Amino acid sequence: MSKYEPLGLYLSNNGMNSISLTFTEIEDILGFTLPDYLYIHEAGWYGTAEGSPTHVQKKVWCSYGYQVDTLDIHAQKVVFKKV
Repeated sequence: MSKYEPLGLYLSNNGMNSISLTFTEIEDILGFTLPDYLYIHEAGWYGTAEGSPTHVQKKVWCSYGYQVDTLDIHAQKVVFKKV
């Protein structure tokens, strides 16, 4: 089980088509601080996890049917959208 699984479960249990979360809210859900690269690089959030073994977080939310719809690195907010 991935350490990002609690986020996948949160998205799935929420049941909404679009879910906006701050990085702090995500860290509260996960129980740990996000890695530095997620605060700096958009690539860690967008797309699917296919071919990206270092971005295990994407694999989790994709497995629950979500992708990142919008991301604001500076405001530290992300919107997940059900696909």
